[in-house]
Amino acid sequence: MSVPPSPLLPPAVAATLFWASVAACVVAQGFIIRAAFRAVRPPTEAAPVPAPHRGAELVWAVLPAFALAALWLGAWRALSS
Repeated sequence: MSVPPSPLLPPAVAATLFWASVAACVVAQGFIIRAAFRAVRPPTEAAPVPAPHRGAELVWAVLPAFALAALWLGAWRALSS
């Protein structure tokens, strides 16, 4: 199934916007993953907030990266057809 070309957006502009959004999302997701992998200080006994579960944090940081990759692949296929 191909997507009809938009009369308002030339294909070159659509591809440029697509790759710009991919770059922005990759940078943002990279910072999210970097923050999740940073060393977490051991909690003190007087900490008012419980320590986060590191495994859950890593899963919730990496899972969106895979979802974004799947969305980009589908969008690129739609743009290039």
